[in-house]
Amino acid sequence: MALFIMSLLIVVGCKKDESVSNYSGGGGNNNSAPLTPTGLSAIVNGSSVHITWSSVSGADSYKIYRSSSSSGSYTSLGTSYSNSYNDNNPLSNNYYKVTAVNNYGESGMSSYTYCSYSGGGGGTTAPNAPTSVSATNTGTNMVPNIYISWNSVSNADTYKVYRSSSANGSYSQIGYETSSTYLYDSNPMNGKNYYKVKAFNSAGGSSYSDYAMYNYNSGAVSPCPPTVSASGSSSYISVSWTISTSSGCGTPTKYEVYKRNPYTASYEYCTETTSKTYRDNDVHPGINRYAIKAINDYGNDVGYGYSSSITLPKPSSFNASKSGSDVYFTWSTVNMASGYQIFSSSTASGTYYIFDQVDGGDYTSHYSYYPASPGTKVYFKMRAYWVANGSYEYSDFTSYKMVTF
Repeated sequence: MALFIMSLLIVVGCKKDESVSNYSGGGGNNNSAPLTPTGLSAIVNGSSVHITWSSVSGADSYKIYRSSSSSGSYTSLGTSYSNSYNDNNPLSNNYYKVTAVNNYGESGMSSYTYCSYSGGGGGTTAPNAPTSVSATNTGTNMVPNIYISWNSVSNADTYKVYRSSSANGSYSQIGYETSSTYLYDSNPMNGKNYYKVKAFNSAGGSSYSDYAMYNYNSGAVSPCPPTVSASGSSSYISVSWTISTSSGCGTPTKYEVYKRNPYTASYEYCTETTSKTYRDNDVHPGINRYAIKAINDYGNDVGYGYSSSITLPKPSSFNASKSGSDVYFTWSTVNMASGYQIFSSSTASGTYYIFDQVDGGDYTSHYSYYPASPGTKVYFKMRAYWVANGSYEYSDFTSYKMVTF
């Protein structure tokens, strides 16, 4: 039994060794990719270019590459299982390179050989490079959308757009167009983006266009609207504001203060400041409204705020006395008043009705005819008013004054 197992192990081992020693795949006995082909030549043969090279030991096939310039990008044309190949759609200027291939890999590219073909690829020539390339951001700094455009090129079927971080750096393709002469880059690099375009048809590709550059700054964001508050009295109002520091809100470098004109309802410029406060010494009765514009190099935005209603002061030193058939009223002027209203009542605590009005805030006295029977007692009060755009603000009433007729 032990002898049988030993014999089985010997047979299995021999088969493994035989399979290795008898392997005849490409690459010969050194198990490596073939050497680079040499001896390339290319000649015009009717409407094609015939390329030949020296055979490479251990090669199973060859790959043929072509470019329109010696140092340009080489594109694969096809595969040959011999040491020759026919390019049936050549360019006007043809630079060829060849690699050798086997099961272990592909060799490096050979040195190029050049062939000029006057037929230009059977009647088709590679297009010229696009011109007038431009790049602009049609989106925002938060959501960029770089619009790359160029002039159309005669005989072009496709345009490929390339991008680099430097003008003379390495350019990588970011997209292509077959029916348009523009393309959008919605994911630009932060910083300078350089764009170039190539035109292509069946005969090959053009050289690069001149570059267009767009400098994208992901932090270049305009401010968000300020949050505005205002409080004060009939003497002055203090206006203050805060700025959002949330993502997407830029830092302001200055502010402009505006106040709503109560007579025109439009906001009028007051001042520019780098502070976040403003003192308004020109207060009007009612609600005072403000707008604060936050500004930086990338834009601006406006926030609005308003004060509580500012009460108009009531007239002081109010007095009423009989003067013949009239009542003579006197008082002290009220700053900001548009005029004064006089009210009367038959009792001190009764209902008072307006019976006369003085239009003009600078008046301090007034005569009013008041018919009353002798011995009648009449009680008078006064209040100031302010009006803008048909909207009235009133002061409190003065204390009453009694007149006996």
